[in-house]
Amino acid sequence: MSAEKIPLVSVVIPLYNSARFITQTLESLAYQTLKDFEVVVVDDCSTDTGVALVEDFKRRSGGGLRLHVIKLPKNGGSPGLPRNVGIQFAHGKYIAFLDSDDLFTPTALEEFVTLAENFQAEVVHTDGFFVLDDAKFHGTPTEKLLSATNYPVVVCNPHSPRLNAPTLAPEDFAERVKLWLNSDYHWATWATFVKRDVLAANQISFPKMTVSDDMLMNFTCLCLAKKILRTPNINYLYRVRDDSASHDSTDLEKYFHRWLSNLNDGFSEFGKIMSRFKFFDEHADFRYAVLNWFFDRCITDAQQVTAAYAQIHPAAINPVVEKNFHPDDAAFAAYLFNTVNIQRLQIAQLQRELQKFHRQ
Repeated sequence: MSAEKIPLVSVVIPLYNSARFITQTLESLAYQTLKDFEVVVVDDCSTDTGVALVEDFKRRSGGGLRLHVIKLPKNGGSPGLPRNVGIQFAHGKYIAFLDSDDLFTPTALEEFVTLAENFQAEVVHTDGFFVLDDAKFHGTPTEKLLSATNYPVVVCNPHSPRLNAPTLAPEDFAERVKLWLNSDYHWATWATFVKRDVLAANQISFPKMTVSDDMLMNFTCLCLAKKILRTPNINYLYRVRDDSASHDSTDLEKYFHRWLSNLNDGFSEFGKIMSRFKFFDEHADFRYAVLNWFFDRCITDAQQVTAAYAQIHPAAINPVVEKNFHPDDAAFAAYLFNTVNIQRLQIAQLQRELQKFHRQ
């Protein structure tokens, strides 16, 4: 690609069976006020008509949208692999991430670029996002969705004071990690706008995990990027879907397998990242705190696990746990899993009793 044609931004979109939404996602990019960008759609072996819709959109745009379609030969099992492929293909100075069922507001890319350039930031993180209820807005034209402003807003940490201006993350390593542990640093991939050279120079990529790969990628950026900018700008419409894979708990054993594998892989991947920094060797308390944060996040997010656990005997969980851990660790893992969930059920019961007491 010649120098004059290199885009300012590359938008990477992993695609897997999102035929219902991908056209609107691409339309949100066609409405961007910034025009100097390319779109890299990486198909992870979809079985629906999503790829055909992307290619049809490319034809209809008549070159107005620099759109590239990459088809993977084998399903990667998570959005991480197609995102990595998209990053490798991208030519832009900056990388933006967009999921195949979500939308950017019309000024999103312009806001990202302006902030990155004005602050000379290597990474820009938005502090929150709009929630788009698919059941409520399904079938609504893209232009109408993008012109609405009354969506619910979710912020990174509702218990911390909201940012009222773009704020550079501290240079001190310990303070940055504390920011992460306090959940003041947004870990979602699509909240990340990053210089492509930073990813390449530091070999930052998404690990092979079913879920949570965005946590690991962003934690690596937090540790390695020199200048990180947190901003109160909200420019992402996150679509809430009932058919999302993360909400699928119909197959209990499959759900447990995915959840436990993620927990096991996450510990390993966080360990690999922290091993790159002498800081964590010298501060075992921070190493423990990071792993504890991840464990707590997994437990908190696993509402289906808790609901299912309340209905079955703990012993029935053990064989599922054992499939996900080395035989030497299986007994301990099963014990730990059962103990934590029993405690959570007890806490939930105490909270219900406390609520009854306050109502009396």
